[in-house]
Amino acid sequence: MLGFGVWGLLVKEVRKIVKFSVILKKTAYIDNNIVVDIEQEYLSRENLLKNVDTGITDFFYSSAHLQEANEMTAKTEEELNIRLKKRFTAISSITYDNYIETKLDSHDVYLIKKKPSEIYEKIDFSLIGVSAMKGFMSIISEIQKQHFRSQIGIDPKRINNYNPKEIIDHINSKSDLMGGYSFIGFIDKALELHPLGAEMGRRNVFTAMFEFLDLVGYWKDGFTDKSNYARLWDSNHAYYSSQCDYFISDDKRTRNKTKVVFEYYDIHTKIVSSKGTE
Repeated sequence: MLGFGVWGLLVKEVRKIVKFSVILKKTAYIDNNIVVDIEQEYLSRENLLKNVDTGITDFFYSSAHLQEANEMTAKTEEELNIRLKKRFTAISSITYDNYIETKLDSHDVYLIKKKPSEIYEKIDFSLIGVSAMKGFMSIISEIQKQHFRSQIGIDPKRINNYNPKEIIDHINSKSDLMGGYSFIGFIDKALELHPLGAEMGRRNVFTAMFEFLDLVGYWKDGFTDKSNYARLWDSNHAYYSSQCDYFISDDKRTRNKTKVVFEYYDIHTKIVSSKGTE
């Protein structure tokens, strides 16, 4: 039988553990398609908590959401301002203005509480390298991509059945057709040759990995005039989500490409849809 002193100490420690477990936070990062569905009232914060994890305490947004908002167009400036205001309201309604940011040249993470409209007004979109990255992602034409896929012998009917580890291994097995480079080696070389290569940072390595996966046909995006640089936003969202417990996206192609990148970097963020399915 435990003495009163020992019992009291045990109770004290249990209370510490319980208190610690109560303050533990689960975080989630939402893809832009989730924001759009919330804006159009197809989804709500409550839906996500119920479907994904009721223990999530904080949802986050990033500059990638604001970059996508900056791509919106309208017939008049007044109409555009209305659209932007509606988008910012949707972001705030789910994230409660929790903003995640990282420095391009480091892994430092900053979590702040700031309204999307306030951050949007301070972003100089001409200085964040979007034009350069759009150019980087449009270097290879769709015809050249098709030729590359046929050369490395990946069956487009089977490729999407590979799990993340299998697709990395398969690409590495074709290194003799890629100048002797492995999956990440090929990407490193491409970034090295790019004028901004030294300034890219991991966020843009994610972008290059997404582009390369699309190049080989893995969960390939449907080709449109905007599909090349649309992956820029997808990869940016994946990058920011790596700082959270969950990445919630209703784009199956983005989810599967993200799984490969996370497999390579041993990132344990759980990737799910708004319904909680993988």
